[in-house]
Amino acid sequence: MRSSPQTNGGIMKNIVLTRIDDRLLHGQVVVSWIPYLKTNEIVIVDDEYAKDAFMATLIKDAAPENIVVHVLSVVEAAEYLIKNDDGSRILILSRYIENIAKLIELNVPINKLNIGGLGNAPGRKRYLNSIHLSDEEINILKEIANKNVAVEIKMLPKDKALSVE
Repeated sequence: MRSSPQTNGGIMKNIVLTRIDDRLLHGQVVVSWIPYLKTNEIVIVDDEYAKDAFMATLIKDAAPENIVVHVLSVVEAAEYLIKNDDGSRILILSRYIENIAKLIELNVPINKLNIGGLGNAPGRKRYLNSIHLSDEEINILKEIANKNVAVEIKMLPKDKALSVE
């Protein structure tokens, strides 16, 4: 976990985990990851859902009552995440690897990227049970890893992490 990254003279928000999972906020995250990480805030990074009030409401309604959920575009998320720390423990969730690469480009301090479920889609090949990646996504993950971000595949907190390398 990154400790007290500095920006603009202040301490940035505390990102406890960044996860790629095309199911976003679902059972594994609610029952396992949130309690394990002691998360009290979730930032969904998704340009499409940030503009879709219905989907944003559905996602927010899936969270436990004590969890604050934001559904933000990539740019909005970056602006929010580089603000001063307010004591929150933030879990970032996104359906797309590209969104996390953009957050990193926008100076959001991500030091670990967890790959959860990525379903089958055109252009993707199966690598593990629920991990399907395209060649482009693999290249983006390599670029992210080259920026000193630990990239791991781990479905549940108690599972052994597999390095993407």
